Amino acid sequence: MSERREVRVAPSFFDRLDGLLPDERGDDGTPSATDFLLHDLAPIIDRLAEGCEGSTVEVPGAPGVRVLLAGGTLVPFIAVYATLADDGVDIIDVGLDRRGR
Repeated sequence: MSERREVRVAPSFFDRLDGLLPDERGDDGTPSATDFLLHDLAPIIDRLAEGCEGSTVEVPGAPGVRVLLAGGTLVPFIAVYATLADDGVDIIDVGLDRRGR
């Protein structure tokens, strides 16, 4: 069994998330940024902590950056961008596609 890595979330991730999702849940069911953090990000963090290399692919043209593609509970299509360090994984960016919801 491999060792679980520490996963850190950079301020750039939160800045991007705040631009993608509203502060409050929408009347139309649009999740808030807090909803996403509570429901969709936790399993992604677990995947990165338990096996980042096996869960991600390298991003062409962005040396050192890897992307994890996932489906969430509230957001059907999620791309999480991360970098590896000796002491853990740093989540640096996110892309969301809510089509179909």
